[in-house]
Amino acid sequence: MVFTTDSEDAERSRRGRIDSSWRRLLHRAAGRALPIALVLLAAACQRSTPNPNDVVTAADVLDAADALDAVAADAEVDSGFLDAALTDRAPLPPPLCPARDASAPRDVVAGPLTVVRVDGSSTAPQQLAVHACAGLRNRARPGSVFINANANDAAWISELALAPASTVTAAEFLSTCAAELPSCVRYDYEAQRPLLPNILTAAAVLGALPVDRSMTLSCATTSFDATIELRDRNTPALATRYVFDRFAAQTTGLAMLNPGYELAPMQPATPRITRDMGPALVDLVFSERLFLIFLVNGCIDGHPEKELLSSMVNSGRWPSPVAVYGYNNSWFTAGGYLYEAQTLCLASRNMGAIASETANLSYFSTRSAPIEGPGILRQNDPEPITYDPTRTYVAFVVGDGDNIDFIMSTRREWIQQRAAACRAGAATCPPLTWTISSHLTRLAPDVLRWYYDQGRRTGRDYFALPPSGHLYAYPSSLAPAARDRFVAATEEDACSLGLTGVVHWDWAGTWEDAERVFLPRYARLGGPVRGIFPVNVPYVLPIFTWWPPSRFFQIVTGADGGQVALFKPRSWRGVNSDTDRFFLRPQRMAEEIAAYPRGTVTWVYMTSDGGLNLQNSYLALLAMLPPHVQLVSTDTAARLAIESRR
Repeated sequence: MVFTTDSEDAERSRRGRIDSSWRRLLHRAAGRALPIALVLLAAACQRSTPNPNDVVTAADVLDAADALDAVAADAEVDSGFLDAALTDRAPLPPPLCPARDASAPRDVVAGPLTVVRVDGSSTAPQQLAVHACAGLRNRARPGSVFINANANDAAWISELALAPASTVTAAEFLSTCAAELPSCVRYDYEAQRPLLPNILTAAAVLGALPVDRSMTLSCATTSFDATIELRDRNTPALATRYVFDRFAAQTTGLAMLNPGYELAPMQPATPRITRDMGPALVDLVFSERLFLIFLVNGCIDGHPEKELLSSMVNSGRWPSPVAVYGYNNSWFTAGGYLYEAQTLCLASRNMGAIASETANLSYFSTRSAPIEGPGILRQNDPEPITYDPTRTYVAFVVGDGDNIDFIMSTRREWIQQRAAACRAGAATCPPLTWTISSHLTRLAPDVLRWYYDQGRRTGRDYFALPPSGHLYAYPSSLAPAARDRFVAATEEDACSLGLTGVVHWDWAGTWEDAERVFLPRYARLGGPVRGIFPVNVPYVLPIFTWWPPSRFFQIVTGADGGQVALFKPRSWRGVNSDTDRFFLRPQRMAEEIAAYPRGTVTWVYMTSDGGLNLQNSYLALLAMLPPHVQLVSTDTAARLAIESRR
């Protein structure tokens, strides 16, 4: 910058006027449209290092000062914004989420509630029939039937203060169902176990009660007799093809439930039926007419079942990427289910999972209107922290919130333990982030509200999207056509839940593509996603090995200059080792964190698959951390990371 002035004193005087006016202007810039030339000129005058390519005359400076004074004259000083701006760390602009459609109908009139008690005396076919009828009842009369089969069901009755008009036994409920429903689907449970998903699909579409030959229920009519219809179609592949051709056009989505195959077979391609089919999710299958399947070898190259599954998924029946309810627990390999996330199953790479092997979703999804759009849910305000390079910032994250069964069970217990710890005092209540499924906005909005209420009670609990945003998937492995739709859906979820962080899982070997191609899609000006918290699959393998070893995060910049913070993964799964970094005892984890370089911003992802729980990990660790370590939410970690590089 070259200033042409008559004297240095005159320049200093004019420069002072610019400084004063610029300070007054800054806080107004975030809220008003300003002439771009004026802002650029003012910014140029503020440069600490002159740019010799720009020439500004004394008259220009005076004109700019006068213009800035005129614009800033009526400004209301916001000291927080001003202080941040003068240190080159102005607040990030708020996310540009679409306005909620206030005209959309939102009221649901739930019918009188019947609670059905199911105990251990009910046979597997009876339980399937109870859950099927509950789904059909809730389809016809929203929020009218809730099944109380275990301690978790009883807990939600208490937590949500559900008030049943009547409580009946399973036998009483089935008798009423058989009398009310127009027809039934007949089948032979013992002889047709591998075909149960197909039989239940037919019954769900027909709105019929599935009745096993061992049951004494009578039906007015039989709309589908599986013992006849599937007699010559007696393999999962043949039955699935037949049921798809006949009923798929009337279904709304895809689900997978294991009919009873062993979970960790010696020969994963040929597992044996060794247990009863559980009734979890069956009520939602019937409520929403989901197409239910389980093809053990549907993801195995060269197997006819894979060709069949591919033809169904790519038939255009369901939106892509196809969201698969339930759980694919086939092919247990190296400690996990190879295709549980669905993405790597087919060459079309257009599937992801909604882990949802739980009951009563037909009740929760119909009892209340879905949560749609921003502003309905509100989590705690982010911590008012300014980045300090002498401190170490760590966001602890409770994982597996994509699994709705966990949300309905263990995570409810954990967040109640957390609330009890917070009541004991601030020392045991630093910020903590919980991953939570965005599909609760539709499948269980009252449960989602309950979690947000727990967070507001402590004032220190926050939420982030679980792996990997909209679906449990490996997004960088999705087909190119599905990637943009996935990002758009994840951003919509972030707006609806009022959060800015997403836990992102991807398959080993795809992370360079993720960093370079996929993740910059989130980095856009005004985008709702600000922080990406990765976990590798498998988690034991390192990623971002091309980063310097001391780097804990990278700022990813998008095409329009938007930014997101991409963090290095750190998983904590158990607490029984002094040497295995994924299973460290709390004292060893505290020592590791204490040794991080000052100024570090990072995170720790906690999952329970290795014996970790909230009590033996996070709550035990708190008293062991040194004073310079400050725990933060994922929202704040992302903001601090971005601000530290500005």
